[in-house]
Amino acid sequence: MTYIGILIGGVAGFLYWKFIGCTSGTCPITSNKFISVIYGALLGSLLLSTVAGSATKKGFFSKFWGSDSSAAYRNINSEEIKTMANDSDYIVIDVRTPDEWKSGYIPGTDKFIDFHSSDFEDQISGLDNSKNYVIYCRSGNRSAKACEIMSKKGFPNLYNLSGGINKYDGEIKKD
Repeated sequence: MTYIGILIGGVAGFLYWKFIGCTSGTCPITSNKFISVIYGALLGSLLLSTVAGSATKKGFFSKFWGSDSSAAYRNINSEEIKTMANDSDYIVIDVRTPDEWKSGYIPGTDKFIDFHSSDFEDQISGLDNSKNYVIYCRSGNRSAKACEIMSKKGFPNLYNLSGGINKYDGEIKKD
């Protein structure tokens, strides 16, 4: 992307010099063709690199047409997780600590993987990335981070319980 920015900026700098530039020689940047091209290339590089810097594999231009290229998961609410937890197409994962699990969990939870454990990423890597995963924690923060990690590992179908179990208004199961 930087090279494209340099090229576009350089051409824009040349065109600016050619059609708008200062011909009297009193303007230090636009009176010299080479300085104008270099200045344009520098600005084009910085501008395009900044705009495209956070673009993901979904593409640079999707940033301009409304799709969110940074979305690695979809936030869901209490009603949606109740439905998903009862559907065999979804695997529900609680990423809270073992002490938090003991205080209660959402019925239908399939896996308990402590987000703060040293082998969290190893446990995630052992999962089938073609499945649908619903992730939750206490407030939604750890589960959002877990979704981001899983997305970077190639998991395309991720759902985060917005607000975590704190905002969950259904039954809580205790063993």
